[in-house]
Amino acid sequence: MQRPSGAGAPRSLQDIAGGIFLILIALLALYLVNHLPASGRVGFASGTAPRLFAYGLLGLGVWIAVSGFINEGPGLDRWTIRGLVTIIGAVLFFAVSIRVFGLAVTGVPMVVLASFASKDVRWKESIIFGIAITTFCAILFPFALGQPIPLWPTF
Repeated sequence: MQRPSGAGAPRSLQDIAGGIFLILIALLALYLVNHLPASGRVGFASGTAPRLFAYGLLGLGVWIAVSGFINEGPGLDRWTIRGLVTIIGAVLFFAVSIRVFGLAVTGVPMVVLASFASKDVRWKESIIFGIAITTFCAILFPFALGQPIPLWPTF
């Protein structure tokens, strides 16, 4: 596929589309946390961290989109439904099962389910990565950050 040349012509449509998608997610996040207070008596409030992450994502999206006009890169490939369904399925599985089964039991199957988005699933690597990321999250969220995430099943 021949790409147009000249000033301002897109050189990496994949980066431009990805950057715009990140910008849209950041704008949605900023809209959704608009009702949360941005600062409190000690400086941080419930809306501070989501806003910081949203602004960081916005900046990253702008950076990636602008780099798509500057740097040579790939065009847009065809989308497959497989990746979309498996990633959304993994997120829904996590949302439904985290309160009942806890993070320790839910984490690994979620990662393995999400790995089906790729055509060449590597079982051993998916399970090892699932164990590693679940262990990291189990240490980070309930213990280091004190978040009320259930770690083990509640039954």
